[in-house]
Amino acid sequence: MSDESNIQAMFSKTKYLIVDLLKIQRGETFAAILHTPANTQQQELYKAIHSRRLAAENEKTSEEEKNSKMALFDPNDTSIEKLKEHILKNLHILEQHKLVTPTEDYQEILTSIAKDICNQRKYRQRRKQDLKKIGETVERMNKKKKYYGEAVTYYQEYVKACVNNLSKGGKSKKGDRRKTAKYSAQKLYEKGILVEIEKVPVSSFKAVTIEFASTDQVGIFEVSGRLSGFNIDKINVVFENLLQLQYEGVSTLKFEDSGVVVNVNLLIFLLNKKFYGVE
Repeated sequence: MSDESNIQAMFSKTKYLIVDLLKIQRGETFAAILHTPANTQQQELYKAIHSRRLAAENEKTSEEEKNSKMALFDPNDTSIEKLKEHILKNLHILEQHKLVTPTEDYQEILTSIAKDICNQRKYRQRRKQDLKKIGETVERMNKKKKYYGEAVTYYQEYVKACVNNLSKGGKSKKGDRRKTAKYSAQKLYEKGILVEIEKVPVSSFKAVTIEFASTDQVGIFEVSGRLSGFNIDKINVVFENLLQLQYEGVSTLKFEDSGVVVNVNLLIFLLNKKFYGVE
């Protein structure tokens, strides 16, 4: 640390010591306080404050904590007299660096203390306002979180109810027989439902048959395909998942194992039309 930094640190520490003194002893001028002996009550009050700070200092674990801020608390200042000696010693050094003037009652350092107090007050007010704003923001976010959570729950319940109702409406009068719908990949491609099949050129789509079949589970369909030398393993498509993708704005869905890519919105339309009778 440079000499200038050391002097600035001493200036700050001296302000801290002066504030301690002014909390306990009053006088017409600061110089008068420095040279007026403290009474017994003031001495006892200072000792109590010193003891509390010493205990707090001893609780610090690291040397870095103990030496921080140039050790503003000095355990050697066990009495008001020693505190004043410490202050006067520092003021003498600061005077040599033209930072304080004894003949003006050390007004420079007292003014600096007053500014610090004002700034601390402003800082506390700003901090109070900031904490209030943060609290209001957290409250709004919690309300939004609750609202969206309830909205998602409602949406999921609504989707399940719709799927159940659609399934009931689409059942055959003869019973719950599985329904199927077969298309060539070419037709699905022309309708925009099929986007691509990896490793299968569009020119071969006419030879590919894709079948959609209902299952015993409501809202779940099996998709399979067949082509000479190419078979699409049966894929389970959950109608509710398609609706969720649609809600999230996802335009296409890829079935990884088969390499089949479909348009989400158009596939939903196809399943609604063929299995639930919804145009």
